[in-house]
Amino acid sequence: MYDLTVIIVTFNSEKHIEKCVDSIVKSDLKRIKYNIIIIDNCSGDKSKIIIDNLQKKIKNIKVIKNPINTGFAKAVNQGLSISRDSSYILLLNPDTVLEKKSISELITCSKKNNAGICGGSTVDEKGRENGSYFRFPNIFIGIFDFTNLRKLSRTDKWHKYFYYLDTKKQKKDEFPVDVVTGGYMLITKSTVEKIGFLDENFFMYLEDVDYCLRARNAGINVFHKCSSKILHIGGASSPNKDKVRHSSWLKSRKVYFAKHFNVLENTLIQTIFLLDDVLILSKLAFRS
Repeated sequence: MYDLTVIIVTFNSEKHIEKCVDSIVKSDLKRIKYNIIIIDNCSGDKSKIIIDNLQKKIKNIKVIKNPINTGFAKAVNQGLSISRDSSYILLLNPDTVLEKKSISELITCSKKNNAGICGGSTVDEKGRENGSYFRFPNIFIGIFDFTNLRKLSRTDKWHKYFYYLDTKKQKKDEFPVDVVTGGYMLITKSTVEKIGFLDENFFMYLEDVDYCLRARNAGINVFHKCSSKILHIGGASSPNKDKVRHSSWLKSRKVYFAKHFNVLENTLIQTIFLLDDVLILSKLAFRS
């Protein structure tokens, strides 16, 4: 039985995974019994070799190698299924580096605020926060932020609303939010027991929003902790990777609204999504 399980899903993460794991090992977790589960989604680079070497050096690492890319949600669920006894589960992107007290501060935040889900600040190499927490999407966010119609807005109102950019900077170090990013999300054991695993209908994108909405509907607190920071490096782009990302995003936005909005709203927004799909995919085809 572990106090904490860290779940990392890798896909062509050879440039980052070793630094990520090293930052976990060097974290201030002296009083916390933890293990690491790495699920590789059929990487085509040297990720598998690096992960094997990490497992040889670090005893508390378990590795799962998928024969195909199952998507983020399904891979995370593989980790959750063997982490049922852990008091806390941390979902962590492989292209991140933790500060020494990042994890311990999240756990403290969760205990203090009775929060079933907690997230910290993901910052870039210049220290700028880049989408650590969000609001639940409404119909206007779907239309005017999740599609190319965003380009018609001079004020970018709904994008700012989604990312809490329409409010003054929080003076508190920790505060309740709608959603924290699945790339750095601490989940309690009781939360998993109450609402279950991630929805595998989401291949990638919006599964974190969906999970936090399910948590809120179950009366579970979701908190953001500013001082719990991680560096999010980000992976290099490629035509194939961009294609996977685009197709995953196009599907996920449809799945989310079909799941959480009524028939009338979906009649409108799914039509707009379909037209936007044609525009985006046409542009990708033209570029290739």
